[in-house]
Amino acid sequence: EYLDKKILELYNDNKKVIQYMVKEFEMKKSADQYKRATTSKTGSLDMNKIHTYKFNDDLFAKMTTIPGATNHGMIMFLDWSGSMAYNMEDTLKQLYNLIWFCQRTKIPYQVLAFSDVYIQKMSRWSEPNLEDYVQKFVHNEYNIENLRLLEFFSTDQTKQQTMDMMKYLLGYAEYWNNRSWLDRKDMLSPLYIYDIYNLGGTPLDAALMTVPVVQKAFV
Repeated sequence: EYLDKKILELYNDNKKVIQYMVKEFEMKKSADQYKRATTSKTGSLDMNKIHTYKFNDDLFAKMTTIPGATNHGMIMFLDWSGSMAYNMEDTLKQLYNLIWFCQRTKIPYQVLAFSDVYIQKMSRWSEPNLEDYVQKFVHNEYNIENLRLLEFFSTDQTKQQTMDMMKYLLGYAEYWNNRSWLDRKDMLSPLYIYDIYNLGGTPLDAALMTVPVVQKAFV
């Protein structure tokens, strides 16, 4: 209930921000379409110009073609490392604004957190044939097998699934941002963090190397 209330308040508090972002986007998109618009003759006479035939050589109707501007998409990478512990909550709030913006403007999106903890923790509980489970990814001379990309959000989710995931991650972030809970008997963390989703190292370079592959799958 605590997290349900918190995510709803965050959504309501940011409605004006989202509306402003959508307005700016639509204005820039319209301006871009206007710049790329082309005007061509239709081959049909413009009856409103017929009376000017004595001094006007252009009596044909014209058609303005505006190219579609639907080739937008956003792939966002989230740093899921220990150094983000006290900054995760504010980072997620900014991320949520972008997601709500994408939803409002019908822009496809995907949010991937990069981590090296997921596989380390999984190895403790995996069956002996761990190598069958761990898919190695070697890109030229660089070995990035310890990287794991965790897809937290995507366009394929329903709005309710998205809000639920936002709520859970916000609970994680609040836990990391208020570690004093561990020393207080009168307070509890709103959410228990499953070990494999905890924060760890920062495989940023490895994550960036996967961008071409991720982008190709996204398109």
